Parts: sequence; C-alpha cells; structure tokens
Amino acid sequence: MFLIKKIYKFLKNFLKNFGYELNVQNIKKKKHYKFLNIYKSYQEAHSLSKNKDYYVTKEYQKKAQLADLNDLEVYYRWNIVPLFCALVLKKENENDLFLEVGGGENPIFLYILKSLNKKLKFQVLEEQNFKINIPQEYKNYLNYVYKLEDIKFNNLKAVSFTSSIQYMDNYKIILEKIFNSNIEYVFILETFFTNKSDHIVVLQANMQNVRFPNIFFSFKQLNELFNKNNYELIFQTKRKVGKYTHNILGKDEFFVKDLIYKLKK
Repeated sequence: MFLIKKIYKFLKNFLKNFGYELNVQNIKKKKHYKFLNIYKSYQEAHSLSKNKDYYVTKEYQKKAQLADLNDLEVYYRWNIVPLFCALVLKKENENDLFLEVGGGENPIFLYILKSLNKKLKFQVLEEQNFKINIPQEYKNYLNYVYKLEDIKFNNLKAVSFTSSIQYMDNYKIILEKIFNSNIEYVFILETFFTNKSDHIVVLQANMQNVRFPNIFFSFKQLNELFNKNNYELIFQTKRKVGKYTHNILGKDEFFVKDLIYKLKK
C-alpha cells in the first residue's frame, strides 16, 4: 500500500507539470454486462459475436466429465423435475423414456438418482462436439445423442429444456416434433423472458470469454404457441434477474421463469 501511494503521488506531481490533474475519485471501473445489445435475429447476433461456435468453445466442451453424484446438490432448477417425478410419476411410468435438451455433464438423471434413488431412462441431446464417458452402471439408463433424427420422440414421456432452449436457433423445429408426438409434459427451466410482444436476441458475455446468442422469449408469444398446440401451463415460477445485467434493458424489463406444460387430454 505504501508503494502504491508513492507511485500515485509521483504520477500526480508529474502530470501536474503538464497541466493535468490525477484524481482517483474520477477513475471509474468499467461496468461489465452479462448481456449485450438487441438483435433482429439469432443469425445476426451470432455473426456479430465473431464466434466460430454457437455456444462455449469446442476446447472447453471436450474437457467435460460426468459429474460425481456425491458432489451434487439438488437445488434451484434441479429441484423441479425430481419433485415432479416424486409427486406425479407413477410406478408404471418409471420405464418411460425422458429427453433432456442440454444436460451437459450434470444431467437431470443424476439429480433424480440423488434425490429419489431411482434410475430413469434419459436421452440427452447435446452438440456434436460434446463428448462424455458414461460409467457402465448408467449405460442402460443414460444415452447422449447429437442429432434430432436420433431422438426417439414416439417413446417419450417428457422433455426438459434445462436452461437450453434460449441457445437454440432451431428451437421451433424441436418444439414442432414435440407437439406432433403428443409428448405429455414439457419443462422449460431457468430461461430468460420479457413482457414484450416479440422475442428478442441478445449476446451473452459471461462464459469462457466468448459471446454467443441468447433468446429472451416473449412469455406471451411462447405461451400462446403452447396453447395453440393443446398444452396448458400447470406450473410456473418467476424470479428477478439478480446479478444478470443488460447494457440496454433495465433489470425490471427481463426475468427468469421455470415452466411446466401438460398436454390436454
């Protein structure tokens, strides 16, 4: 601290000779925003991000290892599906197939196993460059797939977008397959929404020093899409954005929601 004060005093006196005044009170730390700008489309946001990938770098994804069950804590968004399974899922449904979109190295399968001590059958849709080793004890229950055409939609009980749908340029395609397959339950977890009439696209800038598109969904528009396809909203939460900031939108203009939709009989 003594050395810093001496350097500051030296610089202050030095600059004073040239007519400048150094005042630390006027030096402001540059604000770092988690989200940036508003774009007309996903593709425009991606092109301006200057990323080769649509999510975190391939190098980062190749390092992924399946999370250790002993290290998991079942809380926040990971509470919702296990709690649903405990309250709604019947014994005869425990052999049904589930799909998680974007499960990464800590899929919901593990949180259900941790909290309910049940191994349910899961497909996990991930990007093609995401590779992970599955322990032998899980191989009959947990399967990672990398293409939409490899998903067994006809056998699915439920689909969970676990903080993932906002990163998908082709989310309408997978939703159409879900609707056409009459999948009973759809979860949309920890996703950003607005009260605007249309979806907007921003750049997310808080992971691995890369920027990538993030869709802030219009809750009204997305909810109408589900209603139009014979789904009803049976559960929802709404949370403030907390530490998340946007360089244009105020903190009261976007929010986080968890949604569960059920197919009407």
